[in-house]
Amino acid sequence: MTIRRRLFISNILMIVIPIVLALMLSALLALLLWSQFDFKFSSNQDYYEARDSVMQAAEQFVTHPEASQSERVDFVIGRVKKLLANNDMALRVYGTFDGQKVGDTPEYSLGSEEFVDPSLNEALNSLGGTGIVGKNGRELYVSQIPGEDGTGYRIELYSTRTPEDTQDTRSSHHGGWIPVALLLGMIAVVFLTSRFLTRFVFQKIRQPLEILADGVNQIRDGNLDYRIRYARKDEFRPVCEAFNEMAGRLKESVWAVQKQEMNRKELLAGISHDLRSPLTSIKAYSEGLLDGVAKTQEAQHRYVKMIKGKAEDIDHMVSRLFLFSKMDLGDYPNYPEDLYLREELESFFRAVAEEHAEQGLIVALGRLEEGVTLHADPVQFRRVLANIVENSLKYKERPEVTVSVETFKRGDALRIEVEDDGPGVTDEALPKLFDVFYRSDASRSSPNRGSGLGLAISEKAIAFMNGRIWAEHGRSGGLRIVIELPIAADKEE
Repeated sequence: MTIRRRLFISNILMIVIPIVLALMLSALLALLLWSQFDFKFSSNQDYYEARDSVMQAAEQFVTHPEASQSERVDFVIGRVKKLLANNDMALRVYGTFDGQKVGDTPEYSLGSEEFVDPSLNEALNSLGGTGIVGKNGRELYVSQIPGEDGTGYRIELYSTRTPEDTQDTRSSHHGGWIPVALLLGMIAVVFLTSRFLTRFVFQKIRQPLEILADGVNQIRDGNLDYRIRYARKDEFRPVCEAFNEMAGRLKESVWAVQKQEMNRKELLAGISHDLRSPLTSIKAYSEGLLDGVAKTQEAQHRYVKMIKGKAEDIDHMVSRLFLFSKMDLGDYPNYPEDLYLREELESFFRAVAEEHAEQGLIVALGRLEEGVTLHADPVQFRRVLANIVENSLKYKERPEVTVSVETFKRGDALRIEVEDDGPGVTDEALPKLFDVFYRSDASRSSPNRGSGLGLAISEKAIAFMNGRIWAEHGRSGGLRIVIELPIAADKEE
């Protein structure tokens, strides 16, 4: 379940649960309240009905003296006593003769004495002795029951409240605590509901946050191989996937920085190594001239020529190193234009074959695609081809080396294959040939055979052309360099 759905459900429940529980609590309180209001009245009509019921029961009681003892007990307990107690009433029954009370002691007395107000009795006697009289929230109702031979009964019903005060007084005595109970109940319901919904929603948020925090700590401590395993399908799943992707890219970045640092160290070591040899030669020839070792003019001329050659080698290496540094920084002279590939390859390899014929270079042009156009810098493109040819010449083991050239279309790209019949390299060396100052074996480790920058520069130049370059084993056991570049357009011939 997603967090959004959990929040939606929690919001609904936050409204529904308090309402439902409040209604249930109200019903329960009402049930408890009304269960205590037996024989109570809530309106004037109820009051009169209760009063009349007491008076009728009392009249029946006193007018039937032949009733059994059990019937009298039922009357006292079952009908009148509970009614009087619940409604703050008191009942007094006096014997009379010729309408006057016989003595001050009632024959029957029900209800508390505190409800009896003698002043009401005096007031009613002054008004005729029967009827209803009220004063200061108290009420007296008197009825005379005549009997035989002038005897009879006087029934007095005292009440501490008037009908108008009944509802308000009862509410203050018995119902005043209801709003307080409801308020406290609502507060308790809202609090408990909030606690439950908080656990329902935020428990599912806290756990993923702890997982993410643990992952961040792992990465901070250098464990770049750590990955978060998160199986739930909620809003945190994309975050965890993004975290894993970030960790992977961070590992690649760290590896790239380490590789650059290692390349920098190798670059410094390579520069030192490759400069030491020509500088040593220059120093030796210079000392020979100064010490008079070369006594003839011809020997001196040879020494000077050797010094000049070593100086040119150093200049050539420094120029390549400068170019490589500029390419590494992105400050690369790149002026692309449309190149007709067949014409470009034929022109370049005819010229290079003539230039290096004395060094034993043989060029074999194979299948060249017709009408293919590349968008590239012609100077840098020729430099890449020249580096490949130069590499083949420097590492040949025989007097002659054959360099064959072929091209093939591969979808929207063109593949150029330049292969020699030289000694080749091992499988382990193939992916390292384009590293700076890399030499695959002892036969290729001589400073006289190059600086190890040619193929590294070629790789960066091809990358600027949106292509790629790699090395393979040749069919004849030599080395094949493959260049793949995007085709700009086709030229129909």
